[in-house]
Amino acid sequence: MQKRKVSTKQRNRICDRCGHENEAKAIECTKCGGERFAPSWVIAKRPITNHVCVEITSSDPSYGPTTRRITLSKWWPGHSKNYNISNAEQWNAIQRIINTELYTYLGWKTDEEHVQNIQSSFKRGKSIEKTLKEIADTYPDLFSKLVDALDPTKIAKGDIDRLQLILSQILDVLSKGNTTFRKSFSEVLRKLPKELPKAIEQLEILLHSWSLQQITSVAQVVRSRLDTLALFKNRIADDRTFELKGDNSIHRILENAMWMIDERYWLLNSNSTLRNFIGREMSKQDKKKYGKKRPDFVCGSIGEKLIIAEIKRPSKTLNIEDLNQLEDYLTIAQDYTSDYRSFEAFLIGNRKATDLGRRLKYRSSSIFKVLTYTDLVQRTEKRYQEYLKPEQ
Repeated sequence: MQKRKVSTKQRNRICDRCGHENEAKAIECTKCGGERFAPSWVIAKRPITNHVCVEITSSDPSYGPTTRRITLSKWWPGHSKNYNISNAEQWNAIQRIINTELYTYLGWKTDEEHVQNIQSSFKRGKSIEKTLKEIADTYPDLFSKLVDALDPTKIAKGDIDRLQLILSQILDVLSKGNTTFRKSFSEVLRKLPKELPKAIEQLEILLHSWSLQQITSVAQVVRSRLDTLALFKNRIADDRTFELKGDNSIHRILENAMWMIDERYWLLNSNSTLRNFIGREMSKQDKKKYGKKRPDFVCGSIGEKLIIAEIKRPSKTLNIEDLNQLEDYLTIAQDYTSDYRSFEAFLIGNRKATDLGRRLKYRSSSIFKVLTYTDLVQRTEKRYQEYLKPEQ
């Protein structure tokens, strides 16, 4: 991306909770009502999860000329602010926010804007050498070899016309490209101009195959989800599964695959600190039940919603005591933090006691939900039924 002039209008106050821009004299956020504002060096802010956000910040002028940069931050009690991107979904969310909302604060142009500018130069009849140089300034890693290799005096008129059309297509693809495409394209560049006609044909094939790469990428995500679903079905059928702890526990499997409960929860941000705190408090309150063994459950958030899920072993019948335990989790969580505005708690097991349904009528249906293994698996399989069909 190339820099362009950034306006220097009076800086607004950025809400520390939701990132909304308020007037400079605001005392509370006009969007969410929050009364805390980000420091003056924060120019723009977008929350990704409850404790993770991406910001545009201004560097400390005492260290040299002021610059603007992207800052990723994560907060949780008693821990550092370093943020590790743990999955592709979070990274895609960050990219989407930066590329569609925040890039203008930096004075950058998007790849799409570069593509439009260069494509318009084709229409104005700009020479191919000058256009290629312009492309190289934007994508030097891919096009420097191409610019150096091409000698217009040695290229047939028909080849120039074809190459010009293909370059226009490549620009559009590059704005959505990935590492695989870039490597494949680089391989083709090495053959120019030595094998120009053959290389141009390969460029055309590569562009055609790009749509297949996108399909393959989606297919890989679906395949991974189907494998996770199969693993989950296998684990919940065996009581011994519930003896496993740590990353291999049934709760951690579900915590990393909350899309099984609700597709909106595919970006769940696990909160192990809060989970451990609740576990310690529950152990203190009920030493007879837990002893030194803390309860294991799913604990995470989406935005300002806290989500907790408890899976019971197949031999146990879900009852009102289990529902009360979920309520205890939420109560302790509220004592620990006030960051959450809404809650959802799932109780999952093999079967339900007959009186549990009647008792649920007196609990908020927007907060407490009871699912059997069959409910959870069948709902997920229904959403993915097209992919579960055997190949013909």
